[in-house]
Amino acid sequence: MADGALQTLFLPFENGILPLPHKGSSWLFLGAEADRDIEAVWTEVLTCLQPFKPDYLALQKAGFKAVPRLQGNEPFDGALILIGKHRGRNEAWLAAALNQVVPGAMIVVAGDKKLGIDSFRKTVETLAPVTDRLSKHHAVAFWFDRPEVMDIDKTQSLVPKPTRLENRFTTGPGMFSHAAIDKGSAMLVKHFEGRISGHVADFGAGWGYLASEILNHPGKLKSLALYEADFEALEAARLNVTSTVETPVSFHWQDVKSEPIQEIFDTIVMNPPFHAGRGADPVMGQGFIAVAAKRLKPGGRLLLVANRQMPYEAGLKSLFKTVTPLEDDAGFKVIEAKK
Repeated sequence: MADGALQTLFLPFENGILPLPHKGSSWLFLGAEADRDIEAVWTEVLTCLQPFKPDYLALQKAGFKAVPRLQGNEPFDGALILIGKHRGRNEAWLAAALNQVVPGAMIVVAGDKKLGIDSFRKTVETLAPVTDRLSKHHAVAFWFDRPEVMDIDKTQSLVPKPTRLENRFTTGPGMFSHAAIDKGSAMLVKHFEGRISGHVADFGAGWGYLASEILNHPGKLKSLALYEADFEALEAARLNVTSTVETPVSFHWQDVKSEPIQEIFDTIVMNPPFHAGRGADPVMGQGFIAVAAKRLKPGGRLLLVANRQMPYEAGLKSLFKTVTPLEDDAGFKVIEAKK
């Protein structure tokens, strides 16, 4: 999310168009980020919903109360929504705000123009009249009051139904490749036979596709650990990764790059993330590779898939004894690296 949208979200309050919340009140901030300094009163009143671990940690560091998922039906005196690129998750957040603020409470929404904020406003207008809007920093903020009487069916219709893939996986909007099995991951799975052994980790496990396939190779498998920064994706993985063998499986809501991993593994698999905002960022995948090199035992194996253009080979060769291309097809490459 661009900082411009975050700036625009708070601009109506900074300009005196909207009153700041009073001390002792309680506001909900959905899709929260902590990229800039804001009025001190906000740290006292906000409960920040943020399922993405790096942003969650940044919020905590900045002094905010952060949660990965809303629990219960605590009433709030107002709400902020910072929309992201996933429409389904944005609409689920809108439903949560409408359900959890008190009747008549103000809800303020902001988002980048390129991420569909105008379309989102039209969705809101089917539920409540928008009071006003403000445009700045290539973003738009608008605000409205929660109706005294809500159409429960309309509100509930905003919450996306879970997606079922191959009648065995459950996913949802906001998760990587939630509508179909990623082609690169499917390519990587073809190379698991004879290469999965010992204590195994999946870095950036998403909703659990690779981990589920790892369990189909139980012969030399001793344990399986999933590491994923998206809380909702990891919760889906708990449903999708079901072991019918006596293999311990653990789930870790963790930012692989910034939070230390203590365990040492025999095998690590990954389809590392490479998007920062709207563009590709190879630094993210390179960071995953560097952590894998540290957490593999001597002789351990890394199996990764990446988009063909990702420049990972130089880093792999500097960190591993051998680097072997296994497949290059349809814009993806599968690589095996050994310590």
